[in-house]
Amino acid sequence: MAEELLRLEGVTAGYGRRLALRAVDLSVGAGEVVGLIGPNGSGKTTLVRVASRTLRPSAGSVRVAGRDPYEVPARAAARLVAVVPQEVAPAFDYSVLEVILMGREAYATSWRRSGAQDLVRAREAAETARVHHLTDRPLDGLSGGERQRVLLAQALAQDAPLMLLDEPTTHLDIRHVVGILDAVRGLAHRGRAILAIFHDLNLAAAYCDRIVALSDGRVVSEGRPGAVITPDLLREVYGVDAEVRPHDLTGRPWVSVRPPPSPPRTAVLPRAHVVGGAGRGAAAMRALAEAGFEVTAGVLHATDTDAMVAERLNLERIVVPPFSEVDPDAREKVQDLMAAASFVVVCDAPYGPGNVGNLRAVLAVAGRSTEVVLVKGTPIGERDFTGGEASDLWERIAARGRVVARIEDLPAAMGY
Repeated sequence: MAEELLRLEGVTAGYGRRLALRAVDLSVGAGEVVGLIGPNGSGKTTLVRVASRTLRPSAGSVRVAGRDPYEVPARAAARLVAVVPQEVAPAFDYSVLEVILMGREAYATSWRRSGAQDLVRAREAAETARVHHLTDRPLDGLSGGERQRVLLAQALAQDAPLMLLDEPTTHLDIRHVVGILDAVRGLAHRGRAILAIFHDLNLAAAYCDRIVALSDGRVVSEGRPGAVITPDLLREVYGVDAEVRPHDLTGRPWVSVRPPPSPPRTAVLPRAHVVGGAGRGAAAMRALAEAGFEVTAGVLHATDTDAMVAERLNLERIVVPPFSEVDPDAREKVQDLMAAASFVVVCDAPYGPGNVGNLRAVLAVAGRSTEVVLVKGTPIGERDFTGGEASDLWERIAARGRVVARIEDLPAAMGY
């Protein structure tokens, strides 16, 4: 059996009175990639914060390589666990090499700062993450995918046995997604333990040895991808009906979402445009279509769950390639759809450089002939990966529209 490098036992944690994790048990062994899945608000990011010594649990125990990270100095803990966040907004004009060298701070002392060995390890990490040709460039001059690989290199330079990845492929193009996940698998082959958050279930199934599914702060399923990613789990945890079949090439689970049968309609209600992403718009599209609204959608990314649901519901929609940004042409088209709708429904999707253009488009039409309804869900600050732009846009849109707590409240909020 592989050496156990992360062990959580009975971990309960939260923010004030709000519990985000409830008696969670989890382990990750050396050479293993474990994927965390679950809907927004299920506790995935909180679990990563607990394991990375950022949020002390109120109950239970945490062990990294047999040690309690909360009982050792910060530098000693940094030698045990490295974290790759979703995104970073550079506060200063650091070069790529300087950012990677920050990963060696765990080995600095009051007598020694960065030395020759640190520089060697930083350049090796840059080579592994395939950013060696960028080391002299400023971080804020890189693309999102390049910055993400720099963060991976920084974590590699820490030489920690455990690596935590908080959805590191969000808003990246498919080439960078494959590059980062191939690098992660290579690290596991060399003995690291990897725990990573995934929103894309097909990526999780393709790259993970085991999957842990969270719902409402609890582990609801754990095991090999084929044992966890099932139609029953997707229905119970995500509230969607889906087909799960073995992939033709890999034999691993492949998820295809299918809509429920459309009920007979006695009348067509006004048009509603749905802004979603990362599967957060699927329930709204179904609920409004079933209620009799004429529904449009977008901008959506091809292969996203929302795009597949919109296709199966045969909705008029604007779709762009996977992981790409909302370009001017797509934004103009979606603004036309929004302007033609009586209501624009903005779901609680995560917003990054790839889809923040949707919020810009909503703000452009809000308060004119179109009424905007926002689904509150997870606080915008927890799903804003734009450095604050999405939060600002969300608040400005909310000032011109109305906010509902749940998808089920949409028809009533629209007066139907």
